[in-house]
Amino acid sequence: MRRRSNSRRNEERKMRGKLMGSARFDDHLVVLTEPKAIAAEQYRVLRSRIEHLSQEKGFRTFMITSPVVGDGKSMTTANLALSMAQTKDRRVALVDCDLRRPSLHRLFGMRMKEGLIDVLEERSPLETALVPIEHPLLASGSLSFLPAGRANAASPEWLGSAKMKKLVTILSERFEMVFFDTPPILPLADAAELGSAVDGAILVLRSGSTSVEALTLAMQSIDLQNWIGVVLNGVDFERSSQYSGVYASYQKTYSAQAIEGRGNHDD
Repeated sequence: MRRRSNSRRNEERKMRGKLMGSARFDDHLVVLTEPKAIAAEQYRVLRSRIEHLSQEKGFRTFMITSPVVGDGKSMTTANLALSMAQTKDRRVALVDCDLRRPSLHRLFGMRMKEGLIDVLEERSPLETALVPIEHPLLASGSLSFLPAGRANAASPEWLGSAKMKKLVTILSERFEMVFFDTPPILPLADAAELGSAVDGAILVLRSGSTSVEALTLAMQSIDLQNWIGVVLNGVDFERSSQYSGVYASYQKTYSAQAIEGRGNHDD
């Protein structure tokens, strides 16, 4: 019996590492690596809420951010985009706007290549920089990924530029849904610069880690008109109540979705 159990675990490990060329997808992409897991189902619930909002208000572009580093925003953004791309006849774009600490390319097992900053600085056309994500659980062409590109110290200033706003518009015309993984809100202003260009902003927290003070400051940094939701990672439901007092007054503009703890990820 133990031998069979070990064999099954070995098979599961092999299946988790789906290949895109020679690239291995990260285990944190549970929508693909463990589609029957509770966390994957919670991303589908989050997807349904955003779909409803999109149909009701016509929203197409979404910024996902967090108060500080380590809340799991990049993992959340990637899983949400993947879940959206699994729905029939929908084209989704995923953009890594965290030009200081890009990480989405690693989740997809990719080396850094030309990307967002190269498009904004007119070194590469958008068509060349977009990378199609291929996987057996995704329809061909359903998800396109725009990496951060080879950024430099001045690169984050592009997020608030007219060219960035124009790119948001172009992507919204080509794709049904566009998700932007932005830098943490504190202590930098990078994410706030992009906030006015997108339809909605989603805030990612890590239960038991994100401080109430950081949450309060983060929500004051971006126009409340743009806040549409909160995602709580690594949920311990007994401890998550510490945040309720802070975001209860904002519930007219957004709702919360809890995601079961799945280990840690830098962003």
